[in-house]
Amino acid sequence: MSRYLLFALLLASIAVHAETSLRIGSKVLTLGDSAAKVQQLMGEPTVRTFLQAPTGAMPNNQLASGEQWQYTQGNKTIVITIVNGRVTNFETLYD
Repeated sequence: MSRYLLFALLLASIAVHAETSLRIGSKVLTLGDSAAKVQQLMGEPTVRTFLQAPTGAMPNNQLASGEQWQYTQGNKTIVITIVNGRVTNFETLYD
Protein backbone atom coordinates (compact mmCIF):
# COMPACT_ATOMS: atom_id res chain seq x y z
CA MET A 1 0.00 0.00 0.00
CA SER A 2 2.74 2.48 0.92
CA ARG A 3 4.51 1.72 -2.36
CA TYR A 4 1.46 2.94 -4.31
CA LEU A 5 1.19 6.05 -2.16
CA LEU A 6 4.86 6.86 -2.75
CA PHE A 7 4.40 6.36 -6.51
CA ALA A 8 1.32 8.64 -6.55
CA LEU A 9 3.20 11.36 -4.66
CA LEU A 10 6.13 11.10 -7.07
CA LEU A 11 3.82 11.51 -10.07
CA ALA A 12 2.11 14.49 -8.45
CA SER A 13 5.42 16.23 -7.77
CA ILE A 14 6.52 15.72 -11.39
CA ALA A 15 3.24 17.18 -12.66
CA VAL A 16 3.60 20.26 -10.43
CA HIS A 17 7.19 20.79 -11.59
CA ALA A 18 6.14 20.48 -15.23
CA GLU A 19 3.59 23.27 -14.81
CA THR A 20 6.14 25.71 -13.38
CA SER A 21 8.98 25.15 -15.82
CA LEU A 22 9.53 25.01 -19.56
CA ARG A 23 12.50 23.31 -21.19
CA ILE A 24 14.14 25.27 -24.01
CA GLY A 25 16.92 23.15 -25.47
CA SER A 26 19.28 22.45 -22.58
CA LYS A 27 17.99 25.45 -20.55
CA VAL A 28 14.93 25.80 -18.33
CA LEU A 29 12.55 28.75 -18.03
CA THR A 30 10.59 28.96 -14.78
CA LEU A 31 7.77 31.11 -13.47
CA GLY A 32 9.18 34.32 -12.03
CA ASP A 33 12.08 34.56 -14.50
CA SER A 34 12.66 37.95 -16.08
CA ALA A 35 11.57 39.04 -19.55
CA ALA A 36 15.26 39.50 -20.35
CA LYS A 37 15.88 35.81 -19.65
CA VAL A 38 13.02 34.87 -21.98
CA GLN A 39 14.62 36.89 -24.78
CA GLN A 40 18.04 35.41 -23.99
CA LEU A 41 16.69 31.87 -24.27
CA MET A 42 14.12 32.29 -27.05
CA GLY A 43 14.95 35.49 -28.93
CA GLU A 44 12.40 38.02 -30.14
CA PRO A 45 8.78 36.82 -30.07
CA THR A 46 6.93 36.12 -33.30
CA VAL A 47 3.88 37.95 -31.94
CA ARG A 48 3.68 40.37 -29.00
CA THR A 49 0.23 41.19 -27.57
CA PHE A 50 -0.42 43.74 -24.83
CA LEU A 51 -2.84 42.66 -22.12
CA GLN A 52 -5.63 45.04 -21.22
CA ALA A 53 -6.05 46.15 -17.64
CA PRO A 54 -9.49 45.64 -16.09
CA THR A 55 -11.82 48.57 -16.81
CA GLY A 56 -11.08 51.48 -14.51
CA ALA A 57 -7.95 49.90 -13.07
CA MET A 58 -5.44 52.16 -14.83
CA PRO A 59 -5.63 55.61 -16.35
CA ASN A 60 -5.55 55.69 -20.17
CA ASN A 61 -2.06 57.20 -20.20
CA GLN A 62 -0.45 54.24 -18.39
CA LEU A 63 1.05 51.12 -19.89
CA ALA A 64 -0.81 47.83 -20.24
CA SER A 65 -0.71 45.47 -17.27
CA GLY A 66 1.30 42.84 -19.12
CA GLU A 67 2.17 41.15 -22.39
CA GLN A 68 1.85 37.78 -24.08
CA TRP A 69 4.77 36.73 -26.23
CA GLN A 70 4.21 34.01 -28.82
CA TYR A 71 6.95 31.83 -30.30
CA THR A 72 6.15 29.55 -33.24
CA GLN A 73 8.18 26.34 -33.37
CA GLY A 74 7.12 23.89 -36.05
CA ASN A 75 3.60 22.66 -35.28
CA LYS A 76 3.41 24.33 -31.85
CA THR A 77 3.13 27.81 -30.44
CA ILE A 78 4.54 28.71 -27.04
CA VAL A 79 2.68 31.57 -25.34
CA ILE A 80 4.51 33.26 -22.46
CA THR A 81 2.67 35.77 -20.27
CA ILE A 82 4.79 38.52 -18.72
CA VAL A 83 3.49 40.88 -16.03
CA ASN A 84 5.68 43.55 -14.44
CA GLY A 85 8.72 42.16 -16.27
CA ARG A 86 8.33 38.61 -14.91
CA VAL A 87 7.02 35.35 -16.40
CA THR A 88 3.65 34.54 -14.83
CA ASN A 89 2.44 31.79 -17.15
CA PHE A 90 3.36 29.77 -20.21
CA GLU A 91 1.32 27.51 -22.40
CA THR A 92 2.11 25.28 -25.37
CA LEU A 93 -0.51 25.15 -28.12
CA TYR A 94 -0.36 22.48 -30.82
CA ASP A 95 -1.73 22.99 -34.35
